Amino acid sequence: MVEKRGRIWRLQTRDYIRRVGQAIQMKFSARSELATIALGVALLAATGGVAWWALSGGSGAVAQNTSPRERVVPVLAGKAERKDVPYRLEALGTVQPLISLPVRSRVDSQIEKVHFKDGDPVKAGDILFTLDSRTIEAQLKQSEAQLARDQAQLEKALRDVERISGLLERKVASPVQLADARTNADVLKATVAQDEAQLQNLRVLRSYYEIHSPVTGRIGVSGVRPGTVVRATSDTAPALATVNQLSPIYVVFAIPERYLPELRMTGDKARVEAGPEGPAPVEGRVAGVDNAVDSTTGTIKVLGLFENKDEVLWPGSLVAVRLTLRIDQNVVVVPSMAVQTGQRGTFVYVIESGIALIRPVKVIRTSAGETVLSEGLAGNETVVTDGQLALRDRARVEVRPARGV
Repeated sequence: MVEKRGRIWRLQTRDYIRRVGQAIQMKFSARSELATIALGVALLAATGGVAWWALSGGSGAVAQNTSPRERVVPVLAGKAERKDVPYRLEALGTVQPLISLPVRSRVDSQIEKVHFKDGDPVKAGDILFTLDSRTIEAQLKQSEAQLARDQAQLEKALRDVERISGLLERKVASPVQLADARTNADVLKATVAQDEAQLQNLRVLRSYYEIHSPVTGRIGVSGVRPGTVVRATSDTAPALATVNQLSPIYVVFAIPERYLPELRMTGDKARVEAGPEGPAPVEGRVAGVDNAVDSTTGTIKVLGLFENKDEVLWPGSLVAVRLTLRIDQNVVVVPSMAVQTGQRGTFVYVIESGIALIRPVKVIRTSAGETVLSEGLAGNETVVTDGQLALRDRARVEVRPARGV
């Protein structure tokens, strides 16, 4: 720009000097030679001054190159790569026991002993509570004695039948006496059978005075202690304790209904991982899918079954769930922070020879901090992961190391 202005000023100055010289020559043609020389010196000085003023931009200063230096933007970078990526869905789930049984008394009595500590592991058949059984034991003894008496009377009646039968053969007794003896024996047989049933019923009632664990699992906090009076009540009454089965165990979670067809196609091959924050997740499988979609949320309930031998999953806890439907082979992935969204869609900045170039991409999905792409990258590029707000297409960049590196 300065060079162009100087060239224009030189042309204008040359034309101006030419016209001034012609005018002076016509006016002072009769002057002496000395005057002519002085006039030439003055013209040369004027010409030099005008030229210097033109080249200096009219300010008297030396022209300088004021174009700004191109700025280098510091950025963080990552790599695009090809690898096998699981097709996963992430959700929150709730741990639920397969079996959760409340423990209740089936008789009215008083607790004599508690055989566990709150939260202890228990096995099926373990004694949990012992109730005061003195009353039922007395009834058992009474029933046993009554049975023994009736059995003795039955034996006597049977002997009477045999004796009267012999007398009837010798014509000493009548047929009526034999019939009465047999009837009496039959009555006593029925009485003995009734006594045996009564005794069996009391023995069953006696078993209720020892309350056993119905399943293997863990027992909760008991609300009763020795000396507490318990009653045989309905299912709505508070339980003495609750036993939850922990192995195996369910994790219930919901996924959007649009994934249902693919889940059904995957079938038993679908794998589930679940766990609380901290410990390594537990692996399991899909045990079942609900028979209807929740129309209010657009989701469907899925049941994951886990062995849970180490009891990592605890009933009622909220856990992170990852459902793996398939493995996508040899796909391009980039760090999710590299993907930007603009007016023309998604794109990334690719670094080539210190220059950031905009590259449009097509996103398939994002999972675990990585974004899977179907178009735009080959899989061996360096992409900008931080500092995109200060960039434009073809901007110069300097890759700085990440913090802590």
